[in-house]
Amino acid sequence: MPAPPTTQSGPNGRHAPASAPPQAVWFAMPDISGAALPPLHSVTARPVAQDRWERLVSEVTVPHPVDEVWTALTDPKALGKWLAKPNGRWAKAGKESILDFEDGEFFLCGAETVTAPSGGRAGTLRYLWRWVGIGPATSVTWEVRDRGPGATTVMVTEEAVNPPSDWRSWNGMGWPGILEQLAAYLRSGTDNRWTWRRMGPYLQAELPIPAFEAWEALTNPGAVKHWLQRSAGSLTVGDTMTVVMGDASGTVRVTVTKSVDAAQEFPSYMPYIEFTLARPSWSEELGGRLWIEPAGLGRSLLQVFHHSWEGLRIAEPLPERRLLTNFWVLAFRRAQSMFGPPAGAPMGPHGWST
Repeated sequence: MPAPPTTQSGPNGRHAPASAPPQAVWFAMPDISGAALPPLHSVTARPVAQDRWERLVSEVTVPHPVDEVWTALTDPKALGKWLAKPNGRWAKAGKESILDFEDGEFFLCGAETVTAPSGGRAGTLRYLWRWVGIGPATSVTWEVRDRGPGATTVMVTEEAVNPPSDWRSWNGMGWPGILEQLAAYLRSGTDNRWTWRRMGPYLQAELPIPAFEAWEALTNPGAVKHWLQRSAGSLTVGDTMTVVMGDASGTVRVTVTKSVDAAQEFPSYMPYIEFTLARPSWSEELGGRLWIEPAGLGRSLLQVFHHSWEGLRIAEPLPERRLLTNFWVLAFRRAQSMFGPPAGAPMGPHGWST
């Protein structure tokens, strides 16, 4: 008996006799355009916020009635004996005032809340302030609370968003020294404020640009000529750069002693310059440091600091400090103007030029 014919599966799934002629088989071409399989690193993330919020709270209880403490805080004449010399608009809601340390450095203040203590309610003084008028704004809140017969608790709170990285240490981890000066004034009634410091001026200026990009732009030789008013020399280590301080104050000599680029030094990996500054009337040189750091997303904080005033042996240091502080204020304003329209008149060789 003959065997049944062998079959094979056709393209349509039916069985065809093995002896049947072969049929064409069609295949769909695979999608190799990349849409079906994106590259491994095809997703890009981006930062949307880089904020730091910091708060410092300090407190002291003094053996003085609450009204006396409130007067020491809000009366301009009294405040000038333990903190700084204010003008007549101090502690007036909606008004601006200056807290002047009389060495060139000051706070620009804008009072928001002024509520005197009354009937068991605490007194509150809240204001915003900027160091030398151009630093980042922070908020300060004083609370003066009656603690019984002849005793008052004073609490001061300062809050900042994206402050300098060493903001806490600059403030002594709070305001204990300031509150102790207040307590000393309340007890003695005499002036307990320092006359001048061996450190400073210390300035900060916010820039609307990331730190590395800002530093590259500011240290460019052409930019240095503009914002630092360079007349000769450079920021090269060992070179002496002559800088014009102003019509009435002459020039200073800036010599860079150390220059660190980005990503070179642990722990911050941020760029900075250390330098000395000399004036013809000084017997020695003043130390200085210029640096930058991030201050939130897409922003940065340019800073400069001086130290070792005691080594200059100057009979009257305050006029020199005022000149130097004013020089850096104008220089930082010129630096800010490089990245956007200036807040005031255009900055030329003279502060009043237009």
